[in-house]
Amino acid sequence: MERIKEAVMRARAKRAETEGDADATAGDGQNASQAIGAATSENHAPLAIPASGQAAANGVAQDIVTAGSVPAEAGSGVDNAVSTIKYKQTRVVSLNPQHLEKNRIISFSKTDARTVSFDRLRTQVLRTMRDYGWRTLAVTSPTPHCGKTTVALNLALSIAHQTEQTVVLADFDLRDPQVAPYLGLPESPSLVDYLNGDIPLSEVFVNPGIPRLTILPNHKAILNSAETLMAKKMTDLVSDVRNRYESRMVIFDLPPLLTTDDALAFLPQADCVLLVLANGETTKSQIREAMMLLQGNEVLGTVLNKADEMRGSAG
Repeated sequence: MERIKEAVMRARAKRAETEGDADATAGDGQNASQAIGAATSENHAPLAIPASGQAAANGVAQDIVTAGSVPAEAGSGVDNAVSTIKYKQTRVVSLNPQHLEKNRIISFSKTDARTVSFDRLRTQVLRTMRDYGWRTLAVTSPTPHCGKTTVALNLALSIAHQTEQTVVLADFDLRDPQVAPYLGLPESPSLVDYLNGDIPLSEVFVNPGIPRLTILPNHKAILNSAETLMAKKMTDLVSDVRNRYESRMVIFDLPPLLTTDDALAFLPQADCVLLVLANGETTKSQIREAMMLLQGNEVLGTVLNKADEMRGSAG
């Protein structure tokens, strides 16, 4: 625990040096935490719980959000043309629908009725992030096997279907990178190669055949992962990816909170965080401990994943 606290303090100090008082502008964001939900298994319905308070600690589902319209985001001429993006430098890789289905990546096709769960999640996420001017979202979980990578991938795919929005999904789970395997991306230069100075960043990005979506994959585990996530080269990368286009949202798939200090080391670089819980698996004590560790960060909300029935409604 002492190592985690030291890592968080170092990361926050580094962010303060580079951004000054910028994060004070979103200081009220934690009070706007949303109850948002998604499901990934077949016939699983969305369940959501609030991001804070006793209900979250008890793992009690309170609300199920309803889908609504997502306002168009004004931007530069480049941003207004995001619906007609053509990739010239970024590698384009065709994905195997059967492989995606096997890994419960259902938002790839808009013909799948189950995608409504992630469309609802997308609507809530975009609405709140736009309200507070947030553009970077960290996705994590208390423990492994909660489905955080599956949620991050489906959310990114759902966002990419918005013609006014571009999105980057970065695999920052440096100890156990799973984004590339879940998508079925072939072995190629990846994040670790860039961090080692072997290749330029432009050779890492992959477009999975869907306009407006870019993947920053990683194929190799990194032992000194917490230190890497706080290194200047990583913070410069985050700043560059975030600020290059006004219409861009960046999702970071982070390691679980309770197994390492990696996520906490990185979280000061993200505008907000989405916590993924596993229905029937994540315990009350794990939720309480995770929420305690997230104090001081802008918690966008929680997702109760692997839900198998609907327990309520929201108007």
